[in-house]
Amino acid sequence: MVMDVTEYQGELTRAHWDLLLDADPSLDMVLAYTPPQLPEAEIFIIGEPKAPYAICVVIPVKGGFEIKNIATIMMMRRHGMAGALIKHVVELARARGAGFVDIGTSTVSHDQIRLYEKQGFQQDGILRDFFLSYPEPIIENGLLARDMVMLRLSL
Repeated sequence: MVMDVTEYQGELTRAHWDLLLDADPSLDMVLAYTPPQLPEAEIFIIGEPKAPYAICVVIPVKGGFEIKNIATIMMMRRHGMAGALIKHVVELARARGAGFVDIGTSTVSHDQIRLYEKQGFQQDGILRDFFLSYPEPIIENGLLARDMVMLRLSL
C-alpha cells in the first residue's frame, strides 16, 4: 500500500472529525488545536482528502513541534500509517530546523507508547490528572486514563 502523506488545508469533513475525536474525545480540545481556531496548525493525511485513512495534527511550539492528534481508521490500523505520518512530521521538523517533536498520550495507551518509542521518542514527563478534566471518563485497556505521558524525539 502506498503511504503518500499529504497536507490537508480544506475544511474538515465528518470523516476527519470521526478520526480526530476517536483519538481525542474532547471536542473542545480538538477545536482548540485545529484550524480555524489555531491557524498555524498543520494537518497531514494518508488517503483521500475528504475521507482519509489516517490523520495527524501538528502545531508549532517554542523550539519544535507537537503532534496533537494522530489517528487511523479501525480497519487500517497496524498497516504503518501512523508511523508514516510520524516520520513525515519528523522530516518536516528537521527541514525547518526544529530541535524536537513532542507527542502525548494516556499512560494506559500501551500500544501508542510502544509505537512512539519505536519511532525514537523517549518519555519526557507526566502531566498528572490531565484526562480527569475531560467531560467523560476515558477507559482504555480496561483502565481509567488519568495522566498524560509526554514523549520527545530530539532532533
